[in-house]
Amino acid sequence: MNSVIPRGSFGKGKSLVVTAFLVALLSLGVAAFGQDDQNAPPPPPQSNQPSGQPSESGMGRQMGHRQMPSVDDQIKHLSKKLSLSDDQQAKLKPILEDQRKQMETIHNDSSLSREDRFSKMQDLRKSSDDQIKNILSPDQQKNFEKMRDEQHERMKNWRKGGDNSQ
Repeated sequence: MNSVIPRGSFGKGKSLVVTAFLVALLSLGVAAFGQDDQNAPPPPPQSNQPSGQPSESGMGRQMGHRQMPSVDDQIKHLSKKLSLSDDQQAKLKPILEDQRKQMETIHNDSSLSREDRFSKMQDLRKSSDDQIKNILSPDQQKNFEKMRDEQHERMKNWRKGGDNSQ
């Protein structure tokens, strides 16, 4: 299978897989989890693995694409990366739960074009990021922004068909 698919050549099935992948990449947890496997090759745009199956690694990896990590996994990872207090973790949970719910709603809205879904997901992520930053200390905010910048670079490389390693 050719690993580079020309833009505009997606069928409905492939488009749904790519949309699901974008949802995963744009979610907060994937940004954090992506740092743990920066040297891994970019995931292929589709998989034969049924979605929803648990992965062996527990990090949401499945046969080449990612499943959105749970809110608890996201909080655990952010706590590790940003040294969050118990109070900060408690404040983050409703933000991440709301983000996840809205991401799923956007993903399942078949009336939206792929571009509109992507745009709405970006807006949602930015809104969630702003809420999260308000909970973080200045040092934690810097680290969080660094995590986001690294995620953005990985996604840019993936979209260009390059590799993920930095």
